[in-house]
Amino acid sequence: MFYILKLKKIIAKLLTCWILSEKVRKNARNFLFYFSFTDFIKFKRQNFYIVSLGYNCMPRVLTTALRLKPRKIYGEKTCPFDLSLNFDINKIAELINNDFQNFFDNLAFNNNTKKWENKYLNSIYIHDSKLDRKQFVLRYKKRIANFLNIMKSEKIVYFIFHPYDKKNPDKSEILNLYNTLTAKRQKKPFKLIIINNKFINKIDRDNLTQIIEDFSTEIPDWAKNIIDDYGQFNNNYTKFRKETGAKLKQIIHN
Repeated sequence: MFYILKLKKIIAKLLTCWILSEKVRKNARNFLFYFSFTDFIKFKRQNFYIVSLGYNCMPRVLTTALRLKPRKIYGEKTCPFDLSLNFDINKIAELINNDFQNFFDNLAFNNNTKKWENKYLNSIYIHDSKLDRKQFVLRYKKRIANFLNIMKSEKIVYFIFHPYDKKNPDKSEILNLYNTLTAKRQKKPFKLIIINNKFINKIDRDNLTQIIEDFSTEIPDWAKNIIDDYGQFNNNYTKFRKETGAKLKQIIHN
């Protein structure tokens, strides 16, 4: 299987090498490698949304690898917390509560790290370094609009939060986020899933679930290991995908 998938990716690269636009070329290669008609039908019929609340890309990477969350090639929209680092759970709740009104207020480019940052929100936008301010604002206005549209949906929304490497949020922070989502969803169905390293007591709520897994993104290519395109890895990351994935599928499919 490894060699078949490797050959498939090589063929996808050869067929798209003439495309000048890097973005279009990447999207075309992803389509050729990942597209499945079976998945296309499944995602068309899907009656829920999965939305990452950070702190980093892990919730999106994991649910995409599990084929619970559609890839971009199936029309999935990116949201503000999908591809950024958001270290303060209370600021995440604040943004959701005020419909992201202060999202751009303290935005600045760090010339040392070459990253866009917002120190008030304690956020870093690690995948947007090539954008100027106007381009950044345009991109994130679209992502904010995607988030707000999902918040209005009648479909159930599964919000997933994974705390910054083993720095577990406390009870008040989790409940603040939960109460914010409850208010903003206005009785529409949702579930908040916390993928945590340690169980947090006394936060029992009907729409709040904890998954306890000892996991941290300690190596630079952790995402590559979780996605595991060629089925070549057998390590803590693939174990995490399997074990946590089974728990997520049980929650989401129920």
